Amino acid sequence: MSTDLRNVPECEAQFELTQTRFWGGKDRLGCLQITQRKPRGPEAELADQFFNHIQLTRHQAKMLATELMLFAEGREVEESEELLDKES
Repeated sequence: MSTDLRNVPECEAQFELTQTRFWGGKDRLGCLQITQRKPRGPEAELADQFFNHIQLTRHQAKMLATELMLFAEGREVEESEELLDKES
């Protein structure tokens, strides 16, 4: 069974982001699917051609949220910076 959660605020029309909580099984537990409608095109026939989506476990959602906040604040970490930190 899944549960629709509220849409991401201030994202409307083609930028609308919907959230659905679902059971990912005993290994993944509770998960979240984020869905966005793709721009309409002439060859859109299948569901995967209508929507983009990502499915995340709670841990993945937490880690992604951290990275998104860093990006929103202009403090994102570039991959090359991370590699340099690991080598030090």
